[in-house]
Amino acid sequence: MDKKFENCVKEYIKELENEFMKILENPKMDKKAKNLATKPLVTKKKILLNTLDALKLVERESQK
Repeated sequence: MDKKFENCVKEYIKELENEFMKILENPKMDKKAKNLATKPLVTKKKILLNTLDALKLVERESQK
């Protein structure tokens, strides 16, 4: 897999994690609002990680 692509995805995941932490640290938001704001970030992260895993699997299989 292209390392440039992998690094780009990992950098985006770091940004999502930073945004997640900012939401959690916001004292003005209640628990429900925080949950609603963080769920899409968690979903995006999971999709990106699954995509990276799938691409790595395809690459390994293609090399066989």
